[in-house]
Amino acid sequence: MKRVYTADSVAMAWHIKNVLEFHDIDATVRNEGLLSLAGEVPFVECQPEVWVLNDLSYLLAEKLIKEIEGGPVVEGEDWNCRNCHESNLASYAICWNCQSSIDEDEESS
Repeated sequence: MKRVYTADSVAMAWHIKNVLEFHDIDATVRNEGLLSLAGEVPFVECQPEVWVLNDLSYLLAEKLIKEIEGGPVVEGEDWNCRNCHESNLASYAICWNCQSSIDEDEESS
């Protein structure tokens, strides 16, 4: 068994565990109940950790976690809503201000 990830929150530790298990990597979360002890116990000892159960899966697990932490790469340019004229990031499919779809925007041109 090897520690593959130390999380800032219990939710993130469980997210990582779930992603690993989706890819057939057996994993477990440790220290999920220790955050309430931070201060009494050194904080770094209380952070939730994800451990892979099979050492052979460690490298694949590390690779998957790096992909998760890298986040999605969004291609394209920011766009302006034709309805309310607000600027929107390329990753937005609808306007953050008026909820008009980018598709509606393109259809009206």
